[in-house]
Amino acid sequence: MMPGRRWLVKLLVQAGRRLIVPRATGRVVVLCYHSIHPTKIFSSATPALLSQHLRWLKDQCELIPFGRIMEAARSSDGSRPRVAITFDDGYADNYEWAFPLLQEYAVPATFFLTSGLLANDPAVVARCARLRCAPPEAVRALEWSHVREMWKAGMEVGAHTHSHPNLARLNPAAIRKELQHSKSLIEDQLGAAVPLMAYPFGKPHRHFTAATMQLAAEAGYACAAAATFRGVQPSHSPFAVPRFFVPRDSVRTLAEKIAGAWDVVGLWQEHTLGGFA
Repeated sequence: MMPGRRWLVKLLVQAGRRLIVPRATGRVVVLCYHSIHPTKIFSSATPALLSQHLRWLKDQCELIPFGRIMEAARSSDGSRPRVAITFDDGYADNYEWAFPLLQEYAVPATFFLTSGLLANDPAVVARCARLRCAPPEAVRALEWSHVREMWKAGMEVGAHTHSHPNLARLNPAAIRKELQHSKSLIEDQLGAAVPLMAYPFGKPHRHFTAATMQLAAEAGYACAAAATFRGVQPSHSPFAVPRFFVPRDSVRTLAEKIAGAWDVVGLWQEHTLGGFA
């Protein structure tokens, strides 16, 4: 995030804390992690921090799969917040560090895979390393055997395109290829349908458009994750489900996102970027 944008987000959150009375009851929220690692600079959390998050979430929230998130939003009953945990990209450290913790706490999660990274496509590996400002070994991907093990253990698996492009910059044919190729590769490995996906980068209009959403539906997906920072509402499109990034958040910051203090950031994102209802 650029320094100016980071400063504005900080101001918006401060305003949200003052002007909004955060109430977690009845909230429906999706969290987005990426790498989980003790030392990687670009990791979303260390294993120790993820453990703190999971302990707090398990105690304070009802944890549900991403595939049930719209159903949860449409049947909100004022109970404990319902939260889905997702991981983007498909790094090997998700299996090495995150998966054992998810099993320890008996928490479901969804893994959105960049299929070209898992296929060890040199161009995709180089692109992912460049995006993370890291050497190729730092973006080492999950093995397909690990994906199958996690899936059989009850984790959801979705697609994150094949090469992690900005879909808003591609023509329709290229978008279809990204959406369909990743879906078919993952389905071949699992031997099961893959109805879930997440847009790379995830900001509406900047990274995906209404046309992208339509192409995702045509490709056979039923639900797609974005990256606008707010809770999920019944009126939201299942092809633009908002999620909060979790960049090494403290438990306090995580709790604020669950309770709604950060939703003002999502409202600003949707206003300035032209978000989708």
